[in-house]
Amino acid sequence: MNRFFDFHLHPSFKPFLTSPDPDKRVDCWEYLESPIGIIRSQSCLDQMEKGQIGVAVSTIYAMERPMTSSFLIEQVAPKLTFMHGEMLDHPCYSNYLGYVFEEIEHLKKSQGFNGRDFNIINSIDEVEEDKMNLILALEGGHVLEQFNTSVLDNLRTLKQGPHRFLYLTFVHMTQYPLACHAYGMKLIKRNDQFKPNGFGISDIGKEVIDLAYDDTQGRRILIDIKHMSLVSRHKFYQYRKEKGYDKIPIVGTHMGFTGISKDPREIVKYFSKPARRRGNFIEVDYDRPKGIGKGLFNKTYFNPWSINLYDEDINEILDSGGLIGLSLDQRIMGSQEVQGEFFSAKEFNYILSGYKDETHEEPVAEGEFSDEEERGRELNERKHLRHLCNNILHAVKVGGERAWKHMCMGSDFDGLIDPLNNCTSAEEYPKLEKGLIDELPQMMKEDKKHDYDESNIEGKVRDIMYNNAIDFLKKHFK
Repeated sequence: MNRFFDFHLHPSFKPFLTSPDPDKRVDCWEYLESPIGIIRSQSCLDQMEKGQIGVAVSTIYAMERPMTSSFLIEQVAPKLTFMHGEMLDHPCYSNYLGYVFEEIEHLKKSQGFNGRDFNIINSIDEVEEDKMNLILALEGGHVLEQFNTSVLDNLRTLKQGPHRFLYLTFVHMTQYPLACHAYGMKLIKRNDQFKPNGFGISDIGKEVIDLAYDDTQGRRILIDIKHMSLVSRHKFYQYRKEKGYDKIPIVGTHMGFTGISKDPREIVKYFSKPARRRGNFIEVDYDRPKGIGKGLFNKTYFNPWSINLYDEDINEILDSGGLIGLSLDQRIMGSQEVQGEFFSAKEFNYILSGYKDETHEEPVAEGEFSDEEERGRELNERKHLRHLCNNILHAVKVGGERAWKHMCMGSDFDGLIDPLNNCTSAEEYPKLEKGLIDELPQMMKEDKKHDYDESNIEGKVRDIMYNNAIDFLKKHFK
């Protein structure tokens, strides 16, 4: 029986939000129903067990204050979902780390629930083949905040504590002092806290990277570049080279690809209208870059938002010996029409300057245009499967055959995503594997622009679904 791996999912996030009383919270095995698709369970422990998940990274996330202060989350969600109002009303920014510890304790309480068990492991050597094995990770640098303590002291406490964390997703959906983030919010438009601000990685951000990587002050924590802005990623690679961190792998745990280079001349080709300045932010609308396939039911696209990886990002990860987790979010995979994204004005100017030293010039206010094309939102399962295959094959085109060994699944299930219709929960991983084995060879033949090695498709898919991640963990999670 095949086992599966997931680099980034949230089995404890939604159950944790069901009550402020730890004794009344729903256990992590229970399926949570909701009329809102992104709220219902996608990776409860029962779904993971049925989907034959052998090893997965259970990511701990404390919802940011700007998220909970939105009308949609604070007022509507408690009335339409199982989320408890008190859990969606964070009074301040200062106790995120407290939420992290509480969520971990809630996950642990589900061990042995009704005779069903799983492991939380601190080393790949602790994996038990007859159980589900969970590795902990942290999402968003804001989780390092607690009352009046420093983020560095808190990070050191986590590194030396009883639980080992595989990675830290450096930033998330809102502004935070560690680094500028990539715009990723499509539900809440008016709050500027969701829009990128600043430039690259801050001095305190560099200190967090240094401490996370330092294995003399506790166990090393890898840096996940998901949610970093394009400029933050660019500066991150430069900083790694300056500090001699080249041998430490880069991970992007729940990613899609833009399908293009980060060369500004390439980026502006896909501007569908002139870029617009909104105060300190630049708003950009895109046409989606085309992927493999033609015709209404076969064509595919990429999502060019900068939250996704550009071609240069792919090679940075491969060169470092890192690992790319493939998101199963419809929007990230490019199967949905894309809305406008925002950039920090300062970063936008830097990108369009060709990544030259920062200047004091006003950001370019107008980009080039691409041809208009009729596009429809197609939701059938094969269409979504093809978009996932399109992203996989793009990584191979950019990074060469070595890319097959550096990809895995990083679904982001239960991270408030709208999942691909061909794999809506962790329970459907066996079905997804079969779909990839069937569809990838067909798309290889359709793509006349690249000569793929079509041998051993089953082995390559098995690697993506499990083996690559286990090999990675044997090197970096001993």
